[in-house]
Amino acid sequence: MPNTSKTRALTAERSDVGVMFRSADFPARGWLRLTSRALKHDPFHATIAVVRHITFVRDEQCDHLNQLGAPASAMTTIPVAYILLDDARLPDEEALIRALRVRHPELQWSRSTIASRADAGDPMFIRAGDQLMAILMIPAPMPFDQQLWQRASWLWPESVDAAGRHRAHLIVSPMGPAESNAELKALGFAENTRLATAFVGAVVAALAGVVAVVWRGNVGRSPEMWLEQSRSAFAPYPDQPFALWMEIVPYRSGKTIGAYTVGLSAFTGREIEFEVDGLDQHTVTARVAQLSAYLIGNGLDDGPKSGEVFEADSEIDHRVAVLHRNSRFNIGPVISFSSLDDRSGRIRTYPIIPAAIARNHPLLVMLGKVGLFDPAQAKNQIRLRPDHYESEVRIESFDQGLSQALSGMIATDVYAEADTNARRALESGDMASARSILQPWAEEVGLLQGAAKLALTLCDVFLFMPSPLRSP
Repeated sequence: MPNTSKTRALTAERSDVGVMFRSADFPARGWLRLTSRALKHDPFHATIAVVRHITFVRDEQCDHLNQLGAPASAMTTIPVAYILLDDARLPDEEALIRALRVRHPELQWSRSTIASRADAGDPMFIRAGDQLMAILMIPAPMPFDQQLWQRASWLWPESVDAAGRHRAHLIVSPMGPAESNAELKALGFAENTRLATAFVGAVVAALAGVVAVVWRGNVGRSPEMWLEQSRSAFAPYPDQPFALWMEIVPYRSGKTIGAYTVGLSAFTGREIEFEVDGLDQHTVTARVAQLSAYLIGNGLDDGPKSGEVFEADSEIDHRVAVLHRNSRFNIGPVISFSSLDDRSGRIRTYPIIPAAIARNHPLLVMLGKVGLFDPAQAKNQIRLRPDHYESEVRIESFDQGLSQALSGMIATDVYAEADTNARRALESGDMASARSILQPWAEEVGLLQGAAKLALTLCDVFLFMPSPLRSP
């Protein structure tokens, strides 16, 4: 990594990170499933129902929420937490307010009179300064999400058992300004996250029988971790409790240990994929934790830029490349950190347009005759890591797409005339004229190769079938 102050901030050693993500907290768990699926439990409409209890919320605001058509975890400005309980109950309102005032005296916490609670199951509203928090009790368990709790088990081995014990849950969410005052602005996602984190920690402190907390539907944590770390809800970087908001999932590719994040994209629009050769699991996890904390605290614009190269440092003995691309694990856009130097012999070179197409496609055959196409040229090569794929058997649809694109280039009267003229020039021994006639199509093939190489590099498409995610 470079020696700039920014990079030192990204990679500085921090004892709290080491404690938060200890290597011992990540025992091998066998294969991790790759397939993504939507959460079966969607509290979104329950959240909207809470909103409709607030008399000053305009109908169009609720209509906008309905039109989003996504679970609450996908909302950009309303983080939702789920507190899993061994029995259905709401916290005592006075006890909750006392806990909030003790844990976070910098805010004014009070009972809200915005909606009366005629029934014990009605939502509870608490004012946090000029903002409103809501708690809705659901007297049923959340459907079990295997991937959620499997991820949580890396840091909290008892998570699966804890999740299986719960019989009810609370939905906790910020609801925006507590009054219909145009001067009161809605909080952004980061501000709402800090407020919700402080509030959830106090609920856990004030309510018996909490077995787990799920953040935004994808991060499961113990009540003990929430009690401790939520006290720092409003702390600035680097002390914010980011481990409550995101997961770091380790994996193995060949002999290399890597890790990716789940939940960071809510703050930055991208997750992290970190796969640098020669590091152990503890070091990888600590690096990803440090980078995540930095990005949450400072934003993506102040983070590593796509195309940036970090030099070797005290832990990494080679250069590391940064690339903003799509995830090969189907988790969306990522900031990828990978070894630029092939110190482990993991990288091989493959043709973008394979020899079979080069030999048989009429356009490439013609371009080859005049020296305008050679499948062995560097522009037709892509460097890939075979351990990222199930095999080195090319995906048929990729090659079909290449063939179709090439055929589209010659399916015109203009090319038919050019082909005829080029052949006549070749028959008369005028190679220069033939090359000149076909040059526009050679350039078009070059653009196709460049686009394919970029797409393969960014994981927009794949040359081979990606391998399943393997645990360390």
